[in-house]
Amino acid sequence: MAKIEITILFILSILLFSSNVIAEVSSTDKTHIQNQVTIIANSINNNDVNPISNMLSPNARPGLRNEIENNVVAAGMMQFQQRISSYEDLGNNQVKVNGIYAATGPGWNADGMSNYYIFEKSGDSWLLIDTDFHQKLGAGYVFKFIGNIFLIILPFLIIFGAFWLWMLIDCIKRQFEDKMMWILLIIFFSIIGAILYFFMMRKKLIQQEKMIGREKNVR
Repeated sequence: MAKIEITILFILSILLFSSNVIAEVSSTDKTHIQNQVTIIANSINNNDVNPISNMLSPNARPGLRNEIENNVVAAGMMQFQQRISSYEDLGNNQVKVNGIYAATGPGWNADGMSNYYIFEKSGDSWLLIDTDFHQKLGAGYVFKFIGNIFLIILPFLIIFGAFWLWMLIDCIKRQFEDKMMWILLIIFFSIIGAILYFFMMRKKLIQQEKMIGREKNVR
């Protein structure tokens, strides 16, 4: 009997835990939050920080108001579009909104960039307590982001470029049938052509050269 009671308690605890994990934000709350996000986007487009400042919660992260005011003003006029990708119930009447935004300014544009907002329910209102949208505004962040991405892929570009050049020179130096076809393949299909040449042709040519060398030694 004790084992049965323990099993029941175990199952109930799992169900309770699961219900907390999969808790979803109601459609009504999603609508209210979406309206707040729309206000933020309009404020950015109008370069007017007051509507955002008015929705900040008293429990907002220290310094958040000044950060938003400074960054929105510094970013200047732009076209900003915000899309919400998911809502996450954090408990304690807090919801995290994960979003994707697109922004366009003089001489720059960005799309597919991520940001987030954390809202806290106070009465019938959803107030902003934390976000990173203001840190990702303007040309400065976009160019810095692109620069970081370039630094990450630069070593791969160098490696692939060196491999491609190696295969092209190797192909030009060797004498075999369909040589011109392989040269064109490497040139026009870039790294793919170089990889195909390395595995499909170069190894075969090296084996042929070794066989010819053995035959000469035998003679």
